[in-house]
Amino acid sequence: MKPLPGAYRLLPLVAVLSLSTAWPGCFAGDWFSGDLPALAYVAATGDNTHVWVTQPGAGEPVRISPRHSDARFPRWSPGQRFLAWVSGGTTTRLMVFDTETGDTQPLVSGIDASQPPVWAPASDRIAYVSDADGGPDLYTAALENGQKTRLTFSPEREQIGDWSPDGKWLVFTAAGREGLLLRNPNGVNLIALTNGPDSDPVWSPKGDRIAFLRAAGDGRDIYALRPTKSGNWADDTDAEVISNTDHDESSPVWATDGRRLAFVVRHDGQSEIYTVRVDGSERRRLTQNTVDDLMPAWSQNGDKIAFVSHAYGNADILYMNQDGTEQMRLTTNDLADTQPDW
Repeated sequence: MKPLPGAYRLLPLVAVLSLSTAWPGCFAGDWFSGDLPALAYVAATGDNTHVWVTQPGAGEPVRISPRHSDARFPRWSPGQRFLAWVSGGTTTRLMVFDTETGDTQPLVSGIDASQPPVWAPASDRIAYVSDADGGPDLYTAALENGQKTRLTFSPEREQIGDWSPDGKWLVFTAAGREGLLLRNPNGVNLIALTNGPDSDPVWSPKGDRIAFLRAAGDGRDIYALRPTKSGNWADDTDAEVISNTDHDESSPVWATDGRRLAFVVRHDGQSEIYTVRVDGSERRRLTQNTVDDLMPAWSQNGDKIAFVSHAYGNADILYMNQDGTEQMRLTTNDLADTQPDW
């Protein structure tokens, strides 16, 4: 990635945090030595929120965002070469940290600070929402030089969803318009996929399904959409219910093999983490607490699920095996730790 104006190094941060002398220079790709991948999360400290990175069983957490920033929505690129996040304040920016060089660079400014960025499968572009050009529209920015491509031109505010694994489509929703929408990342071929009260679309790792939430009564249910003709999303699609209960369901995320989904169920005044197979079978409750468990995030190797729990008072990051066993506390500070991404 070429340096952009205003780029700065995070090397002074290493000294501040007193990292081990065995730490590879310039935040090399294997900067942690454990068996599990690095996990990014947000910690709130008074008026500021910061992006931190840690790894189960290896070293102390490392603050990635600048000290006086208001950072949120950390998102690893595929393979964890880059970490993007949203920096708030008077001017909101999309920031990118390079684990190989130690550089943190502002990529674009004026983005919607209420929505996370979404990486392209090739890690060469990031999708986001911005009203910098007059409308709350969907954009992509090239990682190499920050060049923007505007994908939508409508008065409705778009809610960003997910990038297809083959890089050909972005799925999203628009305020005031029901249903899921597709857009080619070059800004052509707008396709309406559904016409119901649908939201939060996420693409399966194999690219053959899109999981989403559909409002029903007082809650939401999880559905999966797939094309009915030769795998072409521009043709007819078929929506199949995956989890349909009397409770509110949210935050669907795919396992890396595409066979299961983790999600949150709200019932009896609290939220718990569940998983279910894509055909709706083998529904499992993974957490059994009397407090909220939220924001499941599947590790990129598919072995673990990180989540936010209030079991220790403040919001903390925990992780567990994919079947709910061996739940371990990952963060142990007095801060509110949320938004994990593996």
